[in-house]
Amino acid sequence: MKTFQYARADSAETAVQEAIAQGAKFIAGGTNLLDLMKLQVETPEKLVDITRLPLGEIEQREDGGLTIGALVPNSDLAADRRVIDGYEVLSRALLAGASGQLRNKATTAGNLLQRTRCY
Repeated sequence: MKTFQYARADSAETAVQEAIAQGAKFIAGGTNLLDLMKLQVETPEKLVDITRLPLGEIEQREDGGLTIGALVPNSDLAADRRVIDGYEVLSRALLAGASGQLRNKATTAGNLLQRTRCY
């Protein structure tokens, strides 16, 4: 693995500034990114840890929808009663997509940002 710098963001604004200025990658769960770094497929100069940002909530919206925070673990999202009742296919997809250990660590944003290795 190539050496890299590490920073822990204390706000979303700081995280974005770090990423823009340094060509960095965000890290939270890291289940996909770290594997790719070990294989030298991804070689970021810097990792910006966003795990302490307040982005881990699932909130009910007034229009009946949900706002899903970037750091919500996939296991929490799949088990949330509002998701099961209103978005069953999402819950099922999360449960089918990985082992329990990975779902506990993997985040919503990580799933959206991952570099898929299914060729």
